[in-house]
Amino acid sequence: MATQPLFDIGNVILAPSPTFARLKDKPRPFIPLLVLILMTLAVSCWYVSSLDFAWFREHMMAAQGPMKPEARAAMAQFLTPKTMMWSSGAGAVLGTPLICAVVALYYLLAGKAMGTGIGYGKWFGFAVWTSIPRLLTVPLSVLQILTSGGRLAPEDMNMVSLNYLLLHVPMSSPWFGFATNLDLTSVWSIALAVLGLKAWTGRSTAACVTVAVLPYAVVYGIWAAKIAFLG
Repeated sequence: MATQPLFDIGNVILAPSPTFARLKDKPRPFIPLLVLILMTLAVSCWYVSSLDFAWFREHMMAAQGPMKPEARAAMAQFLTPKTMMWSSGAGAVLGTPLICAVVALYYLLAGKAMGTGIGYGKWFGFAVWTSIPRLLTVPLSVLQILTSGGRLAPEDMNMVSLNYLLLHVPMSSPWFGFATNLDLTSVWSIALAVLGLKAWTGRSTAACVTVAVLPYAVVYGIWAAKIAFLG
């Protein structure tokens, strides 16, 4: 059915194991990928169009601490509605499939190490389906934009990030990016990946957990070490 992928967007959250088992033969990733791109694009563009840019520029510059006049001028030139609209659009339209493509390459290599014969195209679908938890942040972002009065800081957009929920690290801190990017949707995606890997490969839970967690552990481990030792 042409509409099945739309139903599976909900199914992969509510009943992930049987859904992944069914998706193994035909992942059909393009509809969920399109939904991810369009929802991300819509929220990003709405956020930019809703901003009070006079306030936003001052907020962003204040968060950076003391700046040289030329650096301040360059930053002010970048922080315009047009520039931010284009960068947000490019991030949604190009960044989303690119990230899925890179993740799919990792799963292809991991799958070969696990002895599966699953091809790259199916792993691309797997990467898309395990990204579905990102959609759960959309209603929260909408709520933030609606109640912000045009003064919504970037660090407050993601209400499920480690920074928003617990740490409240300022933008001037080298740990800001780390704390903002690590969020509950990442944990949910890892859980989906574990269940999906079990359904697709039949390997043990320990092996599937290792494969699902490893890229996060490597990326965030290197990131944390760089901040801790290099600042």
